[in-house]
Amino acid sequence: MALCLLAGSGCSSDAGARVAPSSQVTVSMPATRLPGLHYAWVPMPGQLPAESDPRVLDPQFRARLQAALDRALQAKGYQLAPSVAQADFLVAYRVGVRDGEEVMLRNEGVGSQPTPQATVECNSNGCSQMVVPGGDGAPVMDLRRARYVEGALQVEVIERSSIKVVWRALNRGTVSRNDGGATRLDAIARETLAQLPAATP
Repeated sequence: MALCLLAGSGCSSDAGARVAPSSQVTVSMPATRLPGLHYAWVPMPGQLPAESDPRVLDPQFRARLQAALDRALQAKGYQLAPSVAQADFLVAYRVGVRDGEEVMLRNEGVGSQPTPQATVECNSNGCSQMVVPGGDGAPVMDLRRARYVEGALQVEVIERSSIKVVWRALNRGTVSRNDGGATRLDAIARETLAQLPAATP
């Protein structure tokens, strides 16, 4: 599984970072219908270090995330069963996050209007304004470090009788500080389950 999406708190990002898209959903196991109307939750043990991050192990965060997934499932016509034994199918998810960093060349000079700190370095390939004076006065590359949080939410639907996965989706991308709120979690749940087939009586 790719690294995971969603964090309750402590996320940081650079607004100008050229990192992964805010969200990208991939359905690796599509289905035209699910085996019934009633579902029950089952745990999916973590397998990656990102799934052990304290930001996604927080019980309150996981309760909010599961409640958001419940609302998305019920909007498609499915109903939470009183117990696993009374469910037609099972639903499981895994989630985790990791911190990342991207190093980029900074180029704030545009055309004939370079920024005051920029200097020009010329060689056989032409001139560049992406350098600044180093500690000894020699030109050095002007690098920008953008920190971000990356992650993904994976949801699986499992046929209860055969314990076979019949539908799977992965929602991955970058995370903002507010992604642990109820409104954003609802949006992420809807995105992740958008291609889940609606309930058929």
